[in-house]
Amino acid sequence: MSIPGDGLNGLPSELICNIFRLVINPSNPRKERCRLMLVCRRWREYVEGSALLWTTISAYDGLSYMRRALENCRGAMIDITFPLSRSSAANLEALAFEGGPHIPRWRSLILALRWSRSWESTLAPLTRTQAPNLEILKLLVRHAGEISANPITLFGGAPAPSTLKNITLDQIPVAFEPLGLSGLVSLNLKKVPTISTPQLLEILRDSPGLERLYLISNPSLVAIGSQASTIQPIELPKLVSLSLKRIDNGGTGCILSNIRIPNRRRVSIRANVRGVNPRSALFTSAITHIFHTTIPTADLSPSAITVEGYDVDGCSIKFRGIELALVVDGEDRVQDMLGWLVDGLGPEAAECPVHLIHGWSRWDPVRFAAVPPPLVIKHLTISDSASDLLRKALYAAMTRAPDPPSSDWFLPQMESFSVGLGTMESQKQLISMLKNRYEGGETESRCPMNLRSVKLRGEPRTEGLVEEIKGILGEVHVFWAN
Repeated sequence: MSIPGDGLNGLPSELICNIFRLVINPSNPRKERCRLMLVCRRWREYVEGSALLWTTISAYDGLSYMRRALENCRGAMIDITFPLSRSSAANLEALAFEGGPHIPRWRSLILALRWSRSWESTLAPLTRTQAPNLEILKLLVRHAGEISANPITLFGGAPAPSTLKNITLDQIPVAFEPLGLSGLVSLNLKKVPTISTPQLLEILRDSPGLERLYLISNPSLVAIGSQASTIQPIELPKLVSLSLKRIDNGGTGCILSNIRIPNRRRVSIRANVRGVNPRSALFTSAITHIFHTTIPTADLSPSAITVEGYDVDGCSIKFRGIELALVVDGEDRVQDMLGWLVDGLGPEAAECPVHLIHGWSRWDPVRFAAVPPPLVIKHLTISDSASDLLRKALYAAMTRAPDPPSSDWFLPQMESFSVGLGTMESQKQLISMLKNRYEGGETESRCPMNLRSVKLRGEPRTEGLVEEIKGILGEVHVFWAN
């Protein structure tokens, strides 16, 4: 369809209004509507006359503008937002008073709240009235005080509407039992003390179309003991993104062992496994199914296993969309985790190179690099945050000749090396290490040349440094990172 000679105004009014809907940013609809109305009288009439351009209503705009929007949307489904902002021109009570009578038309409700001692009154009319067409519900508390364990009953104790597909609760103690949640597409719960493991599993079983599940710091998600053995696996064929963070290890293991996510693209687990054996406390054979997916591996992240050490006792392991952020007791526990990964992958593990990243940590570089077979470290990164002490210890290990001579060098199959160079001294240390490792006087005293690339990062970019390194390494690709 070509645009008429008189431009946009020559198009049918319905099409113009649809274009306006695409232009209006839902995060600040008032500003966008005002801009459109200031263009010309005809556009002002289009905006004022199109109900669908007024369906996003924010307390940020003030009571008078809220009333105007409610009037102009003329019975259309509405999206109500209450942002947590000191500049919000209306309080929550005023929003409830103005929007409450229209609750049958609520399509979405997004409230960012301050902590309250009386949630029942704060969230009225949502706690007293059914919202039969609600699709999205997001209740978030900011600057929370003590989280109350007293459950809040929504919708007057009636079941949640069948239209409800997207739920986000942050520090809101909602009573889940009467809701009978089912058919969800997205569930996001953070610091919600009222959700138990059996309740969660029931919701998941009744939501086979679930696509996103995010659970963070929910204290009642714990192991359920012998009950777990009677649970049939819960199939979630559409789930693509799963995040379990700072949950009891037993609860995390129970959830993962009872769901099946064959089409997952991303799994993120953050756990504290200090003082326990991670392979018995959480990472058992019952959850290794998360490694296997029907998604073509070409559509996932590369097959390299990335292992990074940071802080005093933190490490992360990433592999094909799986991200593990762990607090552990030391390098040996990291190797335990890699052993679990090897067992889960089976023969495929031999095809997965390891990328080792040294951040700011106190890991022993030799013990940290002792990955279990058949894994092999082929990529090494020294991050900008790595301490000089760690860098020196790592370089010492890399230049130490094998003893006995028949044994391997440290990291003999390393193919790529990335290093941050923040000082002239660090550049000198790098040159010395490379010479001692690859430029020995006799063949027996040199490390085998498997290195293919060296990436240099940071400042200053000393002129001639790349050429000097190439003079040591020969055909290796040496370059500064952009």
